[in-house]
Amino acid sequence: MAELPLRDRAGNVLLAVRRVAESDLPPVPASLVVVVHAGAVLMMFDRHREQWELPGGIREPGETARETAARELAEETGIDDVVLTFAVVAEFDLTRPVRRELLAIYRTELATAPRLTLSEEGLGFRWWSPREPVDPDMSPLDAEIAARATT
Repeated sequence: MAELPLRDRAGNVLLAVRRVAESDLPPVPASLVVVVHAGAVLMMFDRHREQWELPGGIREPGETARETAARELAEETGIDDVVLTFAVVAEFDLTRPVRRELLAIYRTELATAPRLTLSEEGLGFRWWSPREPVDPDMSPLDAEIAARATT
């Protein structure tokens, strides 16, 4: 695992990844999902940021962090009806706009490889092992979160 804080090419910084009880999770603006199959993590290539990232996104009004994770996972990958386990909370300093933000990170482990469906946000999928190096076109922040959420 990398030493924190960890910075990406846009200047965003992953400050901390902490284990907390889901009941102690403060309101968060977004959730990410670490999907694990055969020891590898599902990454999707984001059309706008042009990098491999974890599936997830922004919370809609009235949603819980868990509901956001489930909805975003289904919208971005076609994966639905899976058991999501709250894993960690990640703390960031983000650049656009400048802000400090907490994100809820959920995890699901799949026994069989899912049939994946692209959304308008993604250009592709890949399975990445946290034991592999982080490619230059992968978010080092998301890779670090995935590595920490799978151990």
